[in-house]
Amino acid sequence: MNMSKSRCDVSKRIGFTATVSSYSSTWSRGTLVYDVVITNVGNGYNPSTGVFTAPTAGEYVFFVNVQSYSTQSIYVDVVLNGVTKVRTMAYNGGGSEYYEAGPNLVVLTLQKGDRVWVKHYSGKGYQINGPITTFSGFLL
Repeated sequence: MNMSKSRCDVSKRIGFTATVSSYSSTWSRGTLVYDVVITNVGNGYNPSTGVFTAPTAGEYVFFVNVQSYSTQSIYVDVVLNGVTKVRTMAYNGGGSEYYEAGPNLVVLTLQKGDRVWVKHYSGKGYQINGPITTFSGFLL
């Protein structure tokens, strides 16, 4: 293997992780806005809207995790330009007061300017707990 050809152009690094600043027992529609940025290399993620906009074309990995609120269940989708790509759920079928977490990961081919976000599908509410409800993405 020729290691001299295996270099990463640091000027093209893109990646983000964000979480939520508070819980909601009633959230039940629209985009889940992860308003606390942990990292945002390349500035593709907008914490005001919850939308990642691809600064460059390429293969991207996205990871979402959502934690249910108390006795509730929540389902969310990872969306590319308005089209659902994957779904996850944190399902509390027992009705007891405990919290479930639902992760999912997807690799997407994006063009410059494509938009990716997390949106509500079904159920309501989400929890923070340290932060567990997160949204991440990076360019391969």
